[in-house]
Amino acid sequence: MWTQLPTLTNEGSDYDLEPHLAVLHDYFEGKIYSPEAAAKLASAALALDASLEAQLGQLWHLLLQIACKDPEHQDKLVDILVDMSYLPDVTRPGDHGQDEPLILHRKQVWKDLPMLDWEIRRPWDYSVPAPGTKDPEEREAAISRTVNVNHFLALLVATDEPIFEWGSLFALMTLRIALETPWEQMAPEDPLVAWIPAAASWIEVLGAEIYEWDEEYESGPLVGAPGSGGPLWKGKHGFCKERWKLWRDRFGEAARKEDESEQVRRVAGEAELMMKEIETGLVE
Repeated sequence: MWTQLPTLTNEGSDYDLEPHLAVLHDYFEGKIYSPEAAAKLASAALALDASLEAQLGQLWHLLLQIACKDPEHQDKLVDILVDMSYLPDVTRPGDHGQDEPLILHRKQVWKDLPMLDWEIRRPWDYSVPAPGTKDPEEREAAISRTVNVNHFLALLVATDEPIFEWGSLFALMTLRIALETPWEQMAPEDPLVAWIPAAASWIEVLGAEIYEWDEEYESGPLVGAPGSGGPLWKGKHGFCKERWKLWRDRFGEAARKEDESEQVRRVAGEAELMMKEIETGLVE
């Protein structure tokens, strides 16, 4: 009997994903290991009666749906994505009779996991409904999604696989949203109940590494300013010790914010403490 995994459905898809779901059920039940699951999922994806873009988009959407709704499976999902990136190159017949790599948006299948970063951006970008505008259950689901997608991203970056290096920008953007705007200026769709735990996930999973990061992001008319700060940060467009200190202090302020929930204060306090321990070498 299959383990009860309510998110393993075709919800939100017009395609037949039963082959994908069968592989994932076997994987989560321990009947197969990650390398085999990765190969079977890849085959199921490319067998889908759809364009290559839809084949990959449906696969990533399914995996992200599970990561956001059932975070207890995130470690296994990370393993399967890593193993997919090491699958043999997919080729197709070329115009001159020679096989050519299968490329989508200048990325190679499977080595570059094309479109995964785009698909992750979707749940990361979703806003949280302001109180009273939606059913409480819908708002709670949006809050959980924000927290869980950030935790999943942190786990991907923590693998140190080059394929996931792009994820570090999500760390910066999440910490900026949560901690670089005065509380009274926070937008209703960016509540601390979502973004403080989301930011804390990055510290919990990757804090010691983030403390050492010194990357600065390019800015300009063509690329915008992805590393820029919120109202409380006017410095480097990237990671640095000074910005880390601002984040730590803001976690501390959130931990003492009397009009915030006990959960938010607790999570913020734990993040502040971990950051202090990282600075003193107690956490590596």
